Amino acid sequence: MALPQNPPKFARVGTGSKEISLEINDANFETKAWKSSRYDGHQLIAAKGINISTKDDVGNNSKSPIIQHYSRNIYVGNAIVGMDENGSEDPTLVKIPSFSYITTNRYLTVNDDESISDNKIDITKTNVDSKLGFYRSFYEDFPIGNDCRIVVNDESIKTNLKDRYNIYFNGGQFEKLIGITFPSTGFNISSNSELFSIQQNLTTKFSALVKFFNKNELRNFYTGSLDTLDGDTINLKIPQLSSFITPFFTNYKDTSNYVGDKRMFLSFCTQSGTPTTPSTGDEFEPIRTVIDTGTPTTGGGGLNLANVGITTPTQNLAEISTTEVIDIRLIGNGAPGTTLSFDTTYLFPTNQIYHPGTSFNNGGSGGIETFETNATPSAFNRGSILLNKCDDAVPSLLVNLPKNEHLPDGIGQKSFVIIPENLHPHIKRNLIYFLARAGISLGIDAIPALDTTFKQLK
Repeated sequence: MALPQNPPKFARVGTGSKEISLEINDANFETKAWKSSRYDGHQLIAAKGINISTKDDVGNNSKSPIIQHYSRNIYVGNAIVGMDENGSEDPTLVKIPSFSYITTNRYLTVNDDESISDNKIDITKTNVDSKLGFYRSFYEDFPIGNDCRIVVNDESIKTNLKDRYNIYFNGGQFEKLIGITFPSTGFNISSNSELFSIQQNLTTKFSALVKFFNKNELRNFYTGSLDTLDGDTINLKIPQLSSFITPFFTNYKDTSNYVGDKRMFLSFCTQSGTPTTPSTGDEFEPIRTVIDTGTPTTGGGGLNLANVGITTPTQNLAEISTTEVIDIRLIGNGAPGTTLSFDTTYLFPTNQIYHPGTSFNNGGSGGIETFETNATPSAFNRGSILLNKCDDAVPSLLVNLPKNEHLPDGIGQKSFVIIPENLHPHIKRNLIYFLARAGISLGIDAIPALDTTFKQLK
């Protein structure tokens, strides 16, 4: 005998004073009409990121960006330090041709009620809180990899400025400390992940050519005598070299007041290790990875990399062959095989060719040396490195601005402003209005009327 069937239990729905039962087919929940309206249609996905609206956005039926985050800060610049082909305006800085440092110590905040707050950094070595507060906004408004815009307030000045410049670094300025040039033989240079190592030859103790810069900075951490280091190049073995660098990470960096304080960076440079002494000037110029786009050619001794480069800019320090050094390690007591290793934040992709600026001669045989495929940068096996101290006393942006070309007449008498890439459209549209309200000299007769087109945009 068949068992009795239990009647289905339907959901009860109240309609006024009556209650009825309804049955819904579960298959309805899988239909496109149900899913699109309740799920897919409610998912908003931005195709291009923050503050950008495109036709490829998912679920966006308006012209407003799905993800919005705007800055309300206008930065007042105080200097543009150029580093053109003929040298840097500041000889203590690492020479990076076609780049400039954009410096500031003040920003104006346009508040929601259109009042203006004036924020300045008190640049002293002891006022850490002022610096940290300023840098908090500075880092957020100018992250590495983003763009910024430079606006010169003096309209009488002729400029060739671009609409935007790439931000390669935002933590300060690189000051030269120690340059090291390796001879064509005597050292094994290798890299693995985030470790760059220099090893003395296993059978003979060779010396590297070491040049010291900026004795005042060296005295901050090196306690030995500097009387013989007046910019001269001297020969040092690995343990002697280590004695100059190690105190940076013990006596000096260990007393840092905050994360961004007292930082050392390492740059791979263009000078070949073939000459007995480094040539004057360009031996410590960081390798720029996108200068040339030639095709590698093979010569009698191997691969000629003189005309090879990377075609895609990285828009960060890797593009100028520079990385931060976190610590160093000395393995050995000076005997052959002693190794000095640099712990870095990153090294560069091993599958990319880096332009060395000059071919490296293969031991005087007339051929071209075959570079190790796992060397970092890939084209760097013999050459020079430069150790730099980052000075963050004045907030600075390293940007791809060739000053002599883009600002042939300088910045004039009315200063300039630095515009974050994500400046609020209302403030950007009324830039002159707010600058004039803040008392910035613009040389205009009347303040323009306020345009409220984008005022309500959040």
